[in-house]
Amino acid sequence: MYIANNETAISSRGILNFMPRGIRRYMYNINLDGACEIHMRLGKPLCIHYADGCFYVNHKGNLTALPASAVRVTREHIDEALEIATSASVYSVKEEIKNGFLTIAGGHRIGITGTAVIKEDKVSFIKDISALNYRLAGEVIGAADEVMPMILDGGGIRNTLIISPPGAGKTTMLRDIARQLSYKSYKVSVVDERREVAALCEGRSAFDLGFSTDVLEGADKAEGMLMVLRSMSPDVIVTDEIGKQEDIDAVEKITNSGAAVIATIHGRNVEMIKRRDDLRRMLMFFNLVITLGKRGGIGTVEEALLEW
Repeated sequence: MYIANNETAISSRGILNFMPRGIRRYMYNINLDGACEIHMRLGKPLCIHYADGCFYVNHKGNLTALPASAVRVTREHIDEALEIATSASVYSVKEEIKNGFLTIAGGHRIGITGTAVIKEDKVSFIKDISALNYRLAGEVIGAADEVMPMILDGGGIRNTLIISPPGAGKTTMLRDIARQLSYKSYKVSVVDERREVAALCEGRSAFDLGFSTDVLEGADKAEGMLMVLRSMSPDVIVTDEIGKQEDIDAVEKITNSGAAVIATIHGRNVEMIKRRDDLRRMLMFFNLVITLGKRGGIGTVEEALLEW
């Protein structure tokens, strides 16, 4: 088990640079160590989620369990937050917004809800934004200590699927797996479609991913995995949140080529994955399935299976 507030590569206080001034001024004295999310809902109290519960920020700049005394989020707060997060160019990140999130410096993700604009039966944008959820990224050195002996199999690397509900620490663990494999001199390729795992800035990762790790950021997962397979001759390809048919087809090609895959997927346990025909096929290509949860703290390994 790891607790995701033990050690961070980037101070969680850096998130204040992306908060609107009307909110920021109440947060300078707030201890954000261990914070998981900062939730801004239009007309609702400003809320910070920690591993041990939800707290609100009052007008004295203190945490409180009482929502009635908390700072309320206004339309101006949300508009300013978006202007900061997009560098005053919402159109430039239209593709991200239509997927319901923005990724900002440090690998932090801002979840977005509002009114979906539908074109050709697909979401093309989100307007009248009503809530922003700042999900704070963190680095925990040693997060993968418990699972590394399972992943390493007599000098090889097991194809590993990490199943996790949202907020249970799968991306944090994935970073540390990449780091540890890299420092063992395996050639690691990270395919980081949502710019969260590595959080590149001018080509440098915000996190320690080791000395033999290559990162492809922003590319579609399926296409990106096949690109690095052809170009980087990796021992292992690491990626976050697979699940589409194209992802599964790419995993099949990679594992048949002799490279290993370590990936994550949203879910509660392997039984829930097996209920879907397409995902049940995906399980054929993995040798180890690890399930994460929160019952013993964020990042708890609840189950590790070599057979299912």
